Amino acid sequence: MKVLIITPFITTNSKFGNFIHTGGGVAVRYENYEKELKAVGHQVRVLCPNRRTVDTWVVGSSGPITSSCIRGYPMLALTPSNLRRLLHCYRWCDVVITPETEHMVLQSFMANVFDKRIVLNVHTNVHQMLASKSSPYLSSLASWVYYSFLSTSLCSSLSTCYTVSDTNRKTMSSNGVSVNGVYELKTRGDVEKVGEDERRVIRGNLAPGATHLPLILFAGRWLSEKRIDRLAATLPPTAALVIIGDGPLPLPTTLHSPSTNVFVHRGFLPNEKVYSIFQCVEWIANASDFETFGNTSYEGNSVGTPCILQPAGGHLSQIVNDGTNGFYVDFDRPDDVVRSHIASFVCNPPSRDVVMMNIVRKADAVTILDVIEPGRCERKSYEIPTSNPVVYVLNTLRYLLFQKVLKLSILLMGSMVNLLIVLTVSLLSGVSFIPADTYEDRVRRMKERKRRRKRDVLRRFVLNAKRKIIKIREAGEKGIKMLPGVNDQITTSDKRQE
Repeated sequence: MKVLIITPFITTNSKFGNFIHTGGGVAVRYENYEKELKAVGHQVRVLCPNRRTVDTWVVGSSGPITSSCIRGYPMLALTPSNLRRLLHCYRWCDVVITPETEHMVLQSFMANVFDKRIVLNVHTNVHQMLASKSSPYLSSLASWVYYSFLSTSLCSSLSTCYTVSDTNRKTMSSNGVSVNGVYELKTRGDVEKVGEDERRVIRGNLAPGATHLPLILFAGRWLSEKRIDRLAATLPPTAALVIIGDGPLPLPTTLHSPSTNVFVHRGFLPNEKVYSIFQCVEWIANASDFETFGNTSYEGNSVGTPCILQPAGGHLSQIVNDGTNGFYVDFDRPDDVVRSHIASFVCNPPSRDVVMMNIVRKADAVTILDVIEPGRCERKSYEIPTSNPVVYVLNTLRYLLFQKVLKLSILLMGSMVNLLIVLTVSLLSGVSFIPADTYEDRVRRMKERKRRRKRDVLRRFVLNAKRKIIKIREAGEKGIKMLPGVNDQITTSDKRQE
């Protein structure tokens, strides 16, 4: 089967700031989608609105990971070249997998015209991000527009919708959006256990001078919705905060203060290094109140590291009982209250075995193969064949009138409204999309990755050499002490000197 994957996007807004900036943990999830589909023989093409959204995916530590990535297209502009590329991909594929982009109604309309199945993956509460950056009066309007777009996109029987947490499924259902299922979230299965010597080195690099304290880690994109400042403001004196990541928000760099045990490291790390860091800290924290699911905390739980989460959004699907795989902390309360709450448990984290046993998993979760393969999908009522000619004629008329005419008209009008709203927002707020990466940009990043890889190899070589020297020295000292007569000779020489 031919599968087209449209990845998450970046939108830059000069008035509201960078209010839509996805692609962190979601990009890793889309990488897993491609790997799973290719492993069973499906043909896959990846369409990236901008390659910067999936940097760790397109260019990995050992070179390009995906050979199916098409040249990026900034969809917000919707230029003729973008439309031609999109039309070409729709003609080629059998199934389209796309996140909730600004043109999701248009994409659903095109899928209906070309008679292609479209899978809409809802990962982020975009309307909350829009409302948080605008006037409070626009919050309800942004929510209504967002869910109206989702409902219109799903009015076709060729469209299905999936999300990543039960909490978000309930929220969407309460707003009139039908959700077909919740994805099974996967973590790395090839994680190498970090040794004690390497653990000391990593902790020393993360928090120099504060390795004796419990380390609380935030790893991710620096966005205002993440509320990283709340983690620093409510840090108890008995713990240290480590912030790793990058993004349009410059605030985290100003939070760097070793005197108050706040350590900021700018830059994204390869996925395997992040898992190593997860094993070297005591806690993973996230004060965000809009997440559909906490990818970082879930990945940390998979290696036995507990989490500290804001009890909101998809986080509510991640901890069943406080103290098992983490704690809920309401960061909206006063600083002193939050600080004392964190201090009450931060020095006594649950054991890693307890954390891994209490990871919240869904029994009825679906995989990307369940979604894509036709044999695993339930057929619509009008698609079920029947031997009764009268029923067959009625089902055919129902299909032509309601599916091909009425719903296609709804999608067409929705697409026009979709384009009108996007253009209006662009004109009023000054949206400036980030241009697609060129071949030279990709080569430059690959060279930079190679330089980093060589530097890491040298560091590992030096570290291993130090370990071997220490072991040889210790073995030599033990050997000298075990030689017969050595202690007697030493004591005799000491007596002669006296």
